[in-house]
Amino acid sequence: MRIILTSDIHCDNAKLRWLLEDVPGHDALLVAGDLLDIFSNAGFAEQKAEILRWKSSVLARNRAFTWCSGNHDFFQDIHSPMSGASPLWMKEDPSSKSILSDGESGLLDLAGGRIAVTTLPWPVHGGDLTLNVYRTTYLDFTKSLLRKGKKLQIEEAVPWIILCHEPPSDTPLSTGYNVNLEADFTRRMIEEAEPDFSLHGHVHEAPTSPGGCWIWQYGKTISFNAGQSEGGIAPHFVLLDWTSPGDWTAKWVGVDQVLTAKAAHFSP
Repeated sequence: MRIILTSDIHCDNAKLRWLLEDVPGHDALLVAGDLLDIFSNAGFAEQKAEILRWKSSVLARNRAFTWCSGNHDFFQDIHSPMSGASPLWMKEDPSSKSILSDGESGLLDLAGGRIAVTTLPWPVHGGDLTLNVYRTTYLDFTKSLLRKGKKLQIEEAVPWIILCHEPPSDTPLSTGYNVNLEADFTRRMIEEAEPDFSLHGHVHEAPTSPGGCWIWQYGKTISFNAGQSEGGIAPHFVLLDWTSPGDWTAKWVGVDQVLTAKAAHFSP
């Protein structure tokens, strides 16, 4: 299975086109938040429509797709957060065997097998979420998603990937970023859940800053933060080739640079 891992696209049309037309061959595209951009002159409705069209094009190319929301993915107008709205705005389309939206745990069918994916939404409004007609706490909702993902990992014997925009605290994936409650929460949840992999974003400079890194292992989990490319037409991304728990290769592709890590001799 070949999986593209990226994040922080910020509704950049050049990067969206590149992910459709020029990206290396792969079976699935996973995006860890910030598909939208609160600093854009385009409003929420316009950006949302553009992303939904792009998502349909991804699926039309027979590639599985999943994403989690980030801090840029909730606004009604420039710098104006949604008021009492669900963060799960891409769930207009029902999930299937080839797509999982924000705030879901499920299986994706790929050419080389299946993977379990859990997408954790960005925590908004003091930890409350509005899901359809009822309200719940972010903690309760997140734990229910992780329980389902863990069950799939064990019962289906498939690799499990968690998508969470916030990188875990006190790791090179969050270098240069002030530790906060969300980052601490991310780390605790991943340490308890023990997925095979986790994908993050938010800290754009992590892979290229002093002391930063694009890949890190703590406990049983391999975690990635591809970072964000400034300008250009291609986003930073990780290409994950997975064969078995002890046989995978990950390549981070940045501007004029490619870094490789392998399961057999992985050292962050």
